[in-house]
Amino acid sequence: MVGRTLAHYRIVEKLGEGGMGVVYKARDAHLGRYAALKLLLPDKVADPERKRRFVQEAKAASSLNHPNIVTIYDIASEDGIDFIAMEFVPGKTLDQLIPRKGMRLNEVLQYAVQMADALAAAHEAGIVHRDLKPGNVMVSDKGLVKVVDFGLAKLMEPRLPVSAATVTLESAPKTVEGAIVGTVAYMSPEQTEGKPVDARSDIFSFGSMLYEMVTGQRPFRRGSTESTLAAIQHEEPPALDVNSPHDLDVLITRCLRKASERRWQAMADLKVALQDLKEETDSGKLMAPKAARPVRRLLSPILFAGLTVILVGAAVGVFWRMRPGVDTGADTGVEAATVVPLTSFPTLEQHPSLSPDGNQVAFSWNGPEGSNFDIYVKQVDGPGLARLTTDPASDANPAWSPDGKWIAFTRADSGIVLISPIGGPERKLVSTVSRPSWTPDSQSLVFTGDAPPGRARAVVLLSLATGIRKPLTAPPKDYWGDASPAISPDGQLLAFTRSPG
Repeated sequence: MVGRTLAHYRIVEKLGEGGMGVVYKARDAHLGRYAALKLLLPDKVADPERKRRFVQEAKAASSLNHPNIVTIYDIASEDGIDFIAMEFVPGKTLDQLIPRKGMRLNEVLQYAVQMADALAAAHEAGIVHRDLKPGNVMVSDKGLVKVVDFGLAKLMEPRLPVSAATVTLESAPKTVEGAIVGTVAYMSPEQTEGKPVDARSDIFSFGSMLYEMVTGQRPFRRGSTESTLAAIQHEEPPALDVNSPHDLDVLITRCLRKASERRWQAMADLKVALQDLKEETDSGKLMAPKAARPVRRLLSPILFAGLTVILVGAAVGVFWRMRPGVDTGADTGVEAATVVPLTSFPTLEQHPSLSPDGNQVAFSWNGPEGSNFDIYVKQVDGPGLARLTTDPASDANPAWSPDGKWIAFTRADSGIVLISPIGGPERKLVSTVSRPSWTPDSQSLVFTGDAPPGRARAVVLLSLATGIRKPLTAPPKDYWGDASPAISPDGQLLAFTRSPG
């Protein structure tokens, strides 16, 4: 094909080849510029479905006007060869740029923000890409990202007013349910099963790309297509390197959740989160790596207990001197306390619980519409917000385990539930709805148990490993019972309230 002319495009060199066709660099004789020609050869045009996708690619991409989406110049047929003439991007595909051990963080975020912006525009226009992979992302010599190959795009009803994109694409026949299309390694779980997909499928694929950009490895790569599909459906990817920022780990984990309703729900929201991370990275304020541990883990139990007493005593002293009506004197050096909000969302946020390292806060929020309480996790000094639960029942009283690995919470009419602070499967512990409190070793929970017949409520210890419950208190049977348990940092003392009625 090199040296041949199609319409007014003279083919200069071959650029690459994919499942939908061969791409050449060509010279536009009319406008004196280079273009990329994507061709389907005659033997492939014989497949009506393949040709339909090929034409659909041109129409879908040409309906979008965005700086990070490749520009389509023309679609034509010459001498029995169907081709698309599109913008030529001097540079490399993203898969050619990802090194074996992953890219630098600033590069990851620089490219990811541009890709997210492009996909947000496509989704706003009602177009799902459905074949996101590093090979379908071009990066110019100046670092400009261009998303290409909308050949497997599928229309969905636009959910938002179109602003960044103009829709001219008419409805096309939908892919038959049950047929798998796309590139296996980056498919979403619902796509591997041939189920209908929406923008959240692109978000899963985007998360797979982010993971590969950070680590240099595909998150679900296995030895065969079958095992790769099984991994996408049932397995979690290996954890990111301990030096990766915790905020980025949480963001990628949320992209790769198996259930689409538990992922980011809109690419526009994901783009904003990535922009925030990029700004923090550029300014040097990005949160510490997830492996960072609070200083107290480096201290002996005795020294930690002593420091706890000193700190609590200091806090009580400051509080006492700050009370209204207490004269602090002119020479005490005690300044007025400053209240700093951790959240500023509409409606109601309640029951805050700080992570052991103090970097995150878990809380219960009834959402922007005030409709239902769920558990959320937010960075104390950052914008990242993750929704952990979506059950229609109200969730409340989150309690962070001392090792930072779990959050226990209560669900109305259900009981005490356990979940990871980065999301994932829930584990129901007991049917009792009572605010939980952790033991210092993170191996057990204490809470107020249900009252046995003829007895009062007692504080109960629950072992997470064995599920065995052990009563810790014995209130008189004519009392209401004991509640609000809290264990001392050394695990030796239990505080609780006892109510006669």
